Amino acid sequence: MGRNPQDNRLSMKAYEWIRDEILANRLHEGEPLSENRLAQELAISRTPIREALRNLEQDGFVKSVPGKGAFVAEVSREDVVEIYELRLLLEPLAARTAVGRVPEEAIDALEADWRDLRDRAARGEAVEYEEVHLLDRRSHGLLNEHSSNRKLRQILSLLHSQIERFQFLSARSLADVRDTAAQHLEICAVLRRRDPEALARLLEEHIRRSEDYILSRYLRR
Repeated sequence: MGRNPQDNRLSMKAYEWIRDEILANRLHEGEPLSENRLAQELAISRTPIREALRNLEQDGFVKSVPGKGAFVAEVSREDVVEIYELRLLLEPLAARTAVGRVPEEAIDALEADWRDLRDRAARGEAVEYEEVHLLDRRSHGLLNEHSSNRKLRQILSLLHSQIERFQFLSARSLADVRDTAAQHLEICAVLRRRDPEALARLLEEHIRRSEDYILSRYLRR
């Protein structure tokens, strides 16, 4: 007998809400995740909450402890290193297959948004980190979603849901925002030239810098 579509919808709603709370660091590492409290918060039964927690555990956001319940999973140095090793292998490959498939108007829009962000940061205006994060996710998503390899797209989608957590957990200054914008503007320029090897090299450099940033700023312990 198949699952009730309503149960699937509620489970996905719970999954996305809990994941977003973890990504935004409103649910902290090691914090207990009470099924009763979450069910009350979302005004749904415990069944979809339980399913959502199982799926979140599979994706690395939650850890279950026998006899104690579910907790927000802690991020380790090993987690970061392993995920970034995969990024270095997979994202340049995705970029090579996507470079001729990304629409010119999508590149124009992305470039304009990064320029606007860079200029506002340079003027000393307040820039919400969530805005930087969403634009960063959109940039990488643009390359991944235009890859001709469907399985590769699926794998990268899962990886980036975990990478987002590391990004939210690290605070950035205006200088970091300008540096991030400069890197992405360079990626846009190479993408516009439709040069797959140059784009792959640039992405590798960008990913390595991102990993170094997280390891030095967040995982110094």
